[in-house]
Amino acid sequence: MNVAEFVISIIEGLGTDAAFCLTGGMAMHINRAASESKLRMVYCNHEQAVAAAADGYAKAREFRVPGLAIVTSGPGVTNTITSVASSYYDSVPLFVLAGQVKTADINAHGVRSFGAQETPQLELMRAVTKWAFRYIPAEVDDASLAQQMAQALSGRKGPVYIEIPLDLQALQVSDAETRLSNVIAAIKTHAGLNRAAPLPGPAVAAVQAELPAASRPVLVIGNGLRIAGIERAAIRRLVEQLGIPTLTTWASFDLLPFDHDLNFGSAGGLAPTHANRILQASDFVLFIGTRLDMLTTAFNPRNYGRAARRLVVELDTAEIDKNAGLPNTAFFNEDVVDVVGCLLDHPVTPKPDPSWLTQSRAWRVADRKAELEAFGKQGLTTYQIARVLSGSPRFRYLVPTASGYACEGMGRFYKPAEGATYAWAGHVLGSMGLGLPAAIGAVTALQSPVVCLEGDGGVLLNVQELFTLAANPDLQLTLIIMNNGGYQSIMKSQSRAFQKEFGASAQSGLAKPQFDKLADLAGLPFQRCATVAEFEQALASGPTRRLIELIVEEDGYRGPAVMTKFDENGKPYSTDIADVSWDR
Repeated sequence: MNVAEFVISIIEGLGTDAAFCLTGGMAMHINRAASESKLRMVYCNHEQAVAAAADGYAKAREFRVPGLAIVTSGPGVTNTITSVASSYYDSVPLFVLAGQVKTADINAHGVRSFGAQETPQLELMRAVTKWAFRYIPAEVDDASLAQQMAQALSGRKGPVYIEIPLDLQALQVSDAETRLSNVIAAIKTHAGLNRAAPLPGPAVAAVQAELPAASRPVLVIGNGLRIAGIERAAIRRLVEQLGIPTLTTWASFDLLPFDHDLNFGSAGGLAPTHANRILQASDFVLFIGTRLDMLTTAFNPRNYGRAARRLVVELDTAEIDKNAGLPNTAFFNEDVVDVVGCLLDHPVTPKPDPSWLTQSRAWRVADRKAELEAFGKQGLTTYQIARVLSGSPRFRYLVPTASGYACEGMGRFYKPAEGATYAWAGHVLGSMGLGLPAAIGAVTALQSPVVCLEGDGGVLLNVQELFTLAANPDLQLTLIIMNNGGYQSIMKSQSRAFQKEFGASAQSGLAKPQFDKLADLAGLPFQRCATVAEFEQALASGPTRRLIELIVEEDGYRGPAVMTKFDENGKPYSTDIADVSWDR
């Protein structure tokens, strides 16, 4: 076993069964080792897609199994940076395994450029990974190797970058099998995969002391629960055991079915009015698995549940520090796995005002009625597309576009059914173009039908991955392209700010893609839908591997939203989320 085979075998030992790769000379031994391993190799057509596919794979494996991206040095690494940054912000466990020029050619002279296809890869990657290191066997012993690789799966998860110089990739590894077993075991130990049952800590004690005294309590569950590896069944048990109104975030809204009685939606800047009213009327909020980020809190963490006593469970100390000084808020630097486990083992009995749930349900009924009145009779808009996808029994795993108008509409209107997964492609970074490669990673992991919903602008950023699909005819991926004539969100913002548009549509400098011809080139069946009925029929029947183009009607309104206003001194401020209403 050589060094390249050794590292590949470690990652296989963590449960990874597929790798995404674009081959290159400086990674030639890594490429060979991967191709001769038991891994399924999916060869993408751009390194950004390689890393995005590894991200989609890890998300489809519920953040428990790391994705694997294999690239060459120099441009092979720099091309991955956007996708790796997206994985870092989304706390996705994956390994970027890269080649590097031979050790003698690595720049040690301070010149601008030294080795051929050599860049300061470690320095570039350290800003967007949880850990980045160069594997030189003579300098990195097995204990250190395990500790560094375990960063991907331990604590707040994230990508780990490993580079191996070309001249070291084929070195023989002595006593490889024994060392391999030891390194894999050590990684699992460092990652806490074999830890004992937890004992109640300060967070559980605070919940036990304060929750029973609350009249209008709320539970907010975030995507951190999924990232931590907590099963949906356990999350649901916690929700039902507490029996209080439960809110989600956009990243976690599929953890409960839309029609669950205790699911009251995602509060925030673009949200159901009932979710915002419940949050702002509450007197106690338990935040678990959500870090009070700008998007979730409508850019105002101080105001998010402002009247309530707030308990926040947060593993990342930097996330706690950023919110230092929030009034009436207690932070607990604990692992949500331990907290959820203890709350399930040591049940807390809330004693809310009897009218609290009744009032919350009444707000929900009124809000859903207003939404149906506003959008129910529209044509093929984002609302109707979300409705049709939500109700499709054939497709239970959806990878939506990472950015743009379609993203906003789907986040607002998609209503997950029991067992459905809504796997954002680049939720925090919001980079266009990550949807298709992330969906390829997901369908590789699941080996069952997946839907990718992309925008007509976003899909062009990685349109070459249609040919990755062509090279893997067993992957049952339905690519749905929402064609709204360009970059709708950019058009809208340009029109508001400048009363004109530029570089955002075919009328202002872009080409008008012919998606039927692209589908034909990639060997994919093609269907164009211009009505809701056509789209419903398309999803109800036909192959699960194809390209569907939706001709989207103008649908600029997304429902009530936080607005930016200006005070008497001209200073901008955002309206309170509780004041958002259907009155336009």
